[in-house]
Amino acid sequence: MNIGLDIDNVISNFDLAVFKAFLKEDKLKRNRGIINKEALHINDGMFDWSRDEVVKFYANNMETIAKDLFLRKDCKKVMDRLLQEGHKLFLISHRVYPDYKHPEETTKEWLKKRKIKYTKLIISKNRDKTPECFANKIDVMFDDVCSQCKIMRNNGVNCILMLTKYNWREKENLPFVKSWKDLYNKICQLNKQLNNCG
Repeated sequence: MNIGLDIDNVISNFDLAVFKAFLKEDKLKRNRGIINKEALHINDGMFDWSRDEVVKFYANNMETIAKDLFLRKDCKKVMDRLLQEGHKLFLISHRVYPDYKHPEETTKEWLKKRKIKYTKLIISKNRDKTPECFANKIDVMFDDVCSQCKIMRNNGVNCILMLTKYNWREKENLPFVKSWKDLYNKICQLNKQLNNCG
């Protein structure tokens, strides 16, 4: 199978790293901490930052944060196993300016540092990864952004949501996995279905 994987929050612990960076930066700003524990996401009113402050923070810090992201639990083990079983792994990530000055270079360096093996890295210029999925004949795509999963599914891409601390309330009827063990089991199920149909 051709498997599409987003990087942030699917392979990496992106939200946790960004949250820690927000807390650190908040102490340098007004030091008010979390003002809204019910916020759907870190940058959606959790802190008392203006929209401009959030945008500027990402533009000035995202590439540095991305260089030190940790892997999600069982990620490398499952990715290695999938490759050994003959699947192809396409890493499709929306990393663009101004948050990333050198998206491909930064991402490749991080993947090499974490010893992540993959078939192809694709830096998507748009949030909607449908064109990249079709161009690479992706059988299933795993992403963490609910709105993007819905768009891809509406466009005919079999997209499955990777649940995170921040997206579970928006998942509605989207198919989802909670972990890399779930992801592996889902791929096994899909692979059986594809082989039976073939």
